[in-house]
Amino acid sequence: MAVGGGQAGPGGEGGPPLSRSLVLDAGMRILESEGIDRLTIRGLAGKLGVAATAIYWHVGDKQALLDGLAERVIDQLGDVSVRGRDPVSRVVSIATSLRETLLEGPELVALVHRQGRTAALFQPARRLLVQELTAAGVDGATIALAVPAVLNLVIGTVLLDRQLERQPAQRQTPEELWLDDGLQTPELLRHLSRPVDDRELFDYTLGIVVRAVVEP
Repeated sequence: MAVGGGQAGPGGEGGPPLSRSLVLDAGMRILESEGIDRLTIRGLAGKLGVAATAIYWHVGDKQALLDGLAERVIDQLGDVSVRGRDPVSRVVSIATSLRETLLEGPELVALVHRQGRTAALFQPARRLLVQELTAAGVDGATIALAVPAVLNLVIGTVLLDRQLERQPAQRQTPEELWLDDGLQTPELLRHLSRPVDDRELFDYTLGIVVRAVVEP
């Protein structure tokens, strides 16, 4: 039976009335702990201790549930921070903040992408990048290329990091990456034999891109 606004909610009589917000809260917990494939109307109803019809009453069908959760994720992950006093460090901080957010919630990001709302998720970061690059005196034509370039760098490294996390055997060792073909000096080989951390590589690449834009 559908649960109306004034009826007893999850947990029986005396608990808070079931609401759209409570349903979405429970959906987020399943999404974060078990993944999008385990999120079902029946499973969600079981977690809340209500009939499946109660979920339909408050949020609609599975597609409507996922749309509502996607909006929650966009609000939750959309905020990015800006730090630093000079233009380069401020732009770098935006990209770094976005990357850290995406790495912390891969299942949440996957949901937003699945629901076709990826552009909305990145809009706050996109807006901040435009603001900071404009304040730094970068021309519009360059900004139009620089902003997607920075965002693509963030997204690409996140996807690669997640892939290597799921399949660590794909990560190549320094010996596999740098075959000694007689061209490297002993000093160069010493540096090439050091494993490069993913974050270190991201920071290095991002710094090159941002400095090339802000300090041509």
